[in-house]
Amino acid sequence: RGWGLHVTRSKPFSIGEKIMSSVALSTSHVRDSHSVQVGWNKHVLMDLPARFINHSCDANVGIRDNESGAYDFFAIREIEFGEELLWDYEASEYEVSAFETCLCGSSKCRKVLGGFKMSGETIRDLYG
Repeated sequence: RGWGLHVTRSKPFSIGEKIMSSVALSTSHVRDSHSVQVGWNKHVLMDLPARFINHSCDANVGIRDNESGAYDFFAIREIEFGEELLWDYEASEYEVSAFETCLCGSSKCRKVLGGFKMSGETIRDLYG
């Protein structure tokens, strides 16, 4: 796992509440281990702290495209003080190439990260 981000405010994030926005620092047609897919053939390097959100197969954070070329992050369930912010990377990556074995540790772990190409039906069921 990476650095991770944890909720530091005392008031919980409500479902649908925006947690943060990210900005695309650079854009490429080539995927790398730190880029995030934002289009069919478009990958961006997000600014901090968004880049530190770890993956989980049981995410509490969802994403939406934003005007800064990256993503806004929203609570998809109530998130309490001290909880780690977790995003399902398969919700944005068509194919995951940086790693295949999932290490999220969730009881809902899918064990393998193949991207939307492999898990699209599951991702749609989970997040719409």
